[in-house]
Amino acid sequence: MKSKYLGASVSCLPFLAARKGLSTRAAGNRRRRTCLVAGVCVLLAGASGVRAQDEEMARRLLQSGQKFYQDRQYKEALDDFNKVLQYPKSPVADDALYEIARYQFEVLRDLKAADATADRLLKEYASADMAPRAQVLKGRISLATGLTPDLVSSAIANFDRVSRLYAGTDAVPEAMYYAGEAARLGGRREEAITRFADLATKYPASPIVPRGLLSSAWSLVQIGQTGRALELLQRIRNQFPSSVEAPVAHAWITILYRLYIRVPATQPAYAFSSSIGTAGGKIRDFRDFGIGSNDHLFVATKASLIELGGTGEVIKSTDAPDPRGVFIDREGRPVTIHEDGALRVAGQPPISLATAKPDGKLEPVHMDGGVVTSTGTVIVTNHDQKTLVRFSPEGKPEGDFARDVVARRLAIADLDEVAALDGDSKSVVVLSRDGKVVTRITERGTGYQFRQPTDVAFDRLGHLYVLDRAAVFVFSPQRKLLTTFSIPEKSPGAFTNGEALALDSAARLFVFDGRTDSVQVYR
Repeated sequence: MKSKYLGASVSCLPFLAARKGLSTRAAGNRRRRTCLVAGVCVLLAGASGVRAQDEEMARRLLQSGQKFYQDRQYKEALDDFNKVLQYPKSPVADDALYEIARYQFEVLRDLKAADATADRLLKEYASADMAPRAQVLKGRISLATGLTPDLVSSAIANFDRVSRLYAGTDAVPEAMYYAGEAARLGGRREEAITRFADLATKYPASPIVPRGLLSSAWSLVQIGQTGRALELLQRIRNQFPSSVEAPVAHAWITILYRLYIRVPATQPAYAFSSSIGTAGGKIRDFRDFGIGSNDHLFVATKASLIELGGTGEVIKSTDAPDPRGVFIDREGRPVTIHEDGALRVAGQPPISLATAKPDGKLEPVHMDGGVVTSTGTVIVTNHDQKTLVRFSPEGKPEGDFARDVVARRLAIADLDEVAALDGDSKSVVVLSRDGKVVTRITERGTGYQFRQPTDVAFDRLGHLYVLDRAAVFVFSPQRKLLTTFSIPEKSPGAFTNGEALALDSAARLFVFDGRTDSVQVYR
């Protein structure tokens, strides 16, 4: 008879054996041995079939979870990833663990949980495909924990370990990029530039190379080597034209061209482009504005928050009761500031900010300006107490960010440097991410004098812009004056009463002019 599992004839009948000259007893023994082998083979084949079914189900669950994750349906994604772990011997169990760790890190921002999950992956699946990426993730978690010299060095060690332990894997270029990024974030700019160059040399076709070239260009601008930065940015556009970094490179080239090529050629850095208004070409009861995601302009008025598109068209308007100001969070959303000490994001409950008085009672913070750091910490002005105060994303007080700083306007740069404008002393103080004074731009300096500064902003490359009613002063990352921009009073686009300033991703200037009640745009 033929077994359906073995696909070959297996004899279990004694007369077949007798025909070969075997005794009845010998034939019986042969029959028992043959049937035993057949039974074992059936069991093995059955077990193999079950394992194949389990592995296929695990793969389908992983793919389903990854699609949910891509669509930001995180609960469903997490359910599928956890179901994959019910098949711990599946070849994709390590993938599921990695996705869970990534969710804990990127979405929940639970660094301890993410680190523990990455450790579990490295322990239980040390030789699996996702082990190198778990090692990279551990380095990223170290960076998110803090940027002290020790933490930066620890993160770089984790990244460097990938090329030593997992040479030849796809994770090596990623680890090299993050090692360079750690050096950049830690202020080790020369090291960062060297590491990014090493990445581009050893893995020129890796999709992460344009990200490294962007970071290298940024670092070069910080040390005053704008010519080399322009070369790298143009390289991104030429070699990686379809990458997400290509339009960013184009925007940065525009900034550098405007400030370092136009200006030395005695051309004005900016030219008037258009004027934006809502009702009858004007914006009534203006309070403040900011530029968020997709370079949309968010204008706060006495009673509403208006979202405007790239050409000034009104996209939507939402109620915002009597806002004092507006700033943009790290997700590109507008956050309005209110008299009662509350911050409001459209569609979410307000967050009340308060500090403790000497008698222990809580007092709402009377703030005019605010920013959000890369870790989600909220920093707001507290003009009455001459401090800048920190709060958690949930509104829990985290103490003073800086003392003896009187400010009404704040701006934040790429590495969480904060510029605080004090209109009374007509000066700007620039503070590091830990609240230490880096630079003071006083009322008067080489080539400039502030008369009535009203607002301050950073572009993506760290240049600092100060609005002074009828002029904009632009300072380099080294805080040297690069150029002054203004337009003669009776010329098109002239502004004489600039109250607020904003910059888009290519550093186009948006100035609200209180004289015309409109937003003037310059490119």
